[in-house]
Amino acid sequence: MAAVRTNLEKSPTLKRKLSDLPLRPGCYLYRDEGGNLLYVGKAKVLRNRVKSYFQQKRLDAKTRRLVARIWDVELIVCETELEALVLENNLIKEHLPPFNILLRDDKSYPYVKLTWKEAFPKVFVTRKIRKDGSLYFGPFFPASTAYRTAELVYRFFQIRDCDIDIDGKRGRACMKYQLHRCTAPCIAAVGQEAYREQAKEARLFLEGKRDELKARLEAAMWKAAEAAAFEQAAQHRDALQQVDAWFTRQKAASADLDDTDVYGSAVLDGRACVHRLLLREGRMVGRQEYLLDDVESFDGAVLAQVLQRVYSADPAPAKVLAEVEPEDGDLLRSWLSDLRGTKVRIQIPQKGEKVDLLAMAQENARLALERKFEPARLNEAVLEGLQAFLGLAHLPRRLECFDISHGQGREVVASCVVFSDGVPDKARYRRFKMTNEQNDDFANMHEAVTRRYQRMRDEGQEFPDLVLIDGGLGQLHAAEAALKDLGIEQLELGSLAKKEELVFRPGSSTPLKIPKSSPVLQLLQRIRDEAHRFAITYHRALRAKRTLQTELTQIPGIGPAMAKKLLQAFGSAAQVREAEEAALVEAVGRSAAGKVLAWRSRAG
Repeated sequence: MAAVRTNLEKSPTLKRKLSDLPLRPGCYLYRDEGGNLLYVGKAKVLRNRVKSYFQQKRLDAKTRRLVARIWDVELIVCETELEALVLENNLIKEHLPPFNILLRDDKSYPYVKLTWKEAFPKVFVTRKIRKDGSLYFGPFFPASTAYRTAELVYRFFQIRDCDIDIDGKRGRACMKYQLHRCTAPCIAAVGQEAYREQAKEARLFLEGKRDELKARLEAAMWKAAEAAAFEQAAQHRDALQQVDAWFTRQKAASADLDDTDVYGSAVLDGRACVHRLLLREGRMVGRQEYLLDDVESFDGAVLAQVLQRVYSADPAPAKVLAEVEPEDGDLLRSWLSDLRGTKVRIQIPQKGEKVDLLAMAQENARLALERKFEPARLNEAVLEGLQAFLGLAHLPRRLECFDISHGQGREVVASCVVFSDGVPDKARYRRFKMTNEQNDDFANMHEAVTRRYQRMRDEGQEFPDLVLIDGGLGQLHAAEAALKDLGIEQLELGSLAKKEELVFRPGSSTPLKIPKSSPVLQLLQRIRDEAHRFAITYHRALRAKRTLQTELTQIPGIGPAMAKKLLQAFGSAAQVREAEEAALVEAVGRSAAGKVLAWRSRAG
């Protein structure tokens, strides 16, 4: 590796300061020749940390660019390392140095907006945040979650979503009044004070304040009952039951997840996305994404900087789950605990629900990153690099990749994804349900490859330039045997083993290793990960179809799809039994609603 380029010979000031660095904790500020701030860092021992930039030979590309521009260094000595951490964070927020990790919030996700300043507040979904006195809840991902949440507000609290002027003089209300989705202040069916109480309860629901909301609803219910307003009392009772059932369904299975943030990441072509899941009182209440530039890998140093930026504005929750241990983890925990006032734990999940949450965050980060930054076409040089690296006869313009997914030998499926000129060609994707379910990846790979290329051979279709197999030598040999059985020998084959990211080729047991920073490896990883995503999505769909056996599927004329729709609308079979006819019609249509009503009447 080439020596790191520095300005030590050109800048006497820098050379002098590096020769007289203190053995104390503190912050260091790197500046360029024009005095512009480049980077702010902290150190337990300033001498050791600052000198390391100019003595190491193996630096990542971003740090090499930084070192090449450093002309001067400014030092701020602190009493403790914790004090240096706080100072570093404040300096970065104030000056936004270009070589520090700067988080860019993704504002494209929808929010639920409550127009709190209006006399008769309304609730609706929006993607724009304005300083207009309204309350915003979110962001929500996927977007459908925002609309689902707004629908719950309409159902539980009957808050309007219209833009009409409320003067109480309209001749009649809209259909939502008949469906009990609005109390119709437009026709003066409800007064401003009573409607304001509805809005307060909706706000508590959106803020996740279960106990306070229940107390308000119970008090309103008993007050209405004492005043002999029995219809109003019944409305409060129904809302109380629905809200309680909703919060119970949303409660996480483990009390250990009461207040937790989960961080998952993905890195693509020097950019990173960090996806943050927010759980409060055991419920997922929001998600946030942060975009990072000039990042080669998401390691402990990057995570530490992300956590510092996020929690400098708002205290951390009691627990943080991440995929790696942050740099200076004990120091960071101490600082976060001081800000919160109670202990903050940072953990790497190993099993159970926490691992699933981390996987969810990572998957969302990957999808967001591909959606935003995937190039329209891959540079021809990368394809040429792949051709040279694997020794291919032709430029690999079309690549196909296979992956197998199953759960203990059940719902065994395979995927085949296609990339043309380095980008997904989704119209050519194929998926296969294995004919003989078995927990044997080699046999399943043999079947998938056979089915794919037997059909292409018989129909005279054009074969791809390269076939990539997700796995090691065993999977590669299974694919090779399948092609040999079909009499197809011209196809180029390779496999990518996930653990070490090693590439295997037919005829050799010695793997090829591509540098992690190489765009050639990044292309292969992107294709392999897309094949995995496509396979596991199909597997989960089949598993869900098998497991969707509820009381609702026993209703004559109601199949799994309609049962799922009912569950999505009402949450449980018990709620379906209690649902009003109008609500059933709105959710699943008049025909299916009639079948549900007939079932209820027979059940008594």
